[in-house]
Amino acid sequence: MCGIAGFYGSKLPTRNNINKSSKLIRHRGPDAKGVKIIKNDKLVLIHRRLSIIDIDQRSNQPMEYENTILIFNGEIYNYIEIKKQLISMGHTFKTNSDTEVLIHALKQWKEKAVDFLEGMWAFAWYDNKTKKLILSRDRFGEKPLYYFIKEKNLFFSSEIKSLSALSSKKF
Repeated sequence: MCGIAGFYGSKLPTRNNINKSSKLIRHRGPDAKGVKIIKNDKLVLIHRRLSIIDIDQRSNQPMEYENTILIFNGEIYNYIEIKKQLISMGHTFKTNSDTEVLIHALKQWKEKAVDFLEGMWAFAWYDNKTKKLILSRDRFGEKPLYYFIKEKNLFFSSEIKSLSALSSKKF
């Protein structure tokens, strides 16, 4: 399991809230942590990694590819098949991770990429060109993804306590 959290809106959370949110999901991913803040776009992406598939640090998150950024919790069971299809379309890969396959699939097919996925997941994918954020959770809700919207600000996380810390809202 991994942990994800983030924000997209009009006023960035404080650095203290971001750090507190990340610490509260540390138990979900003790192997690596990452935070991406894009001040101009008012975007925060937080990831805590439990390394299972491709334990190399190149697979740490947030992962970036061609002006897109991904944080992901879960496992794509058919990532090898999807990777082969993407390679046949001209994609090249640097890792053996399902995360990299997912970010390439999202770049290729946008939100329709989830139609190809078999597995369990929760992810946030941001396209820097279109300024579009996509949140997705697997069809059966195996991987948690909670969200809260207040005054055109979207907060989300794998856990309520992390969501509360990021948004300064008691749930």
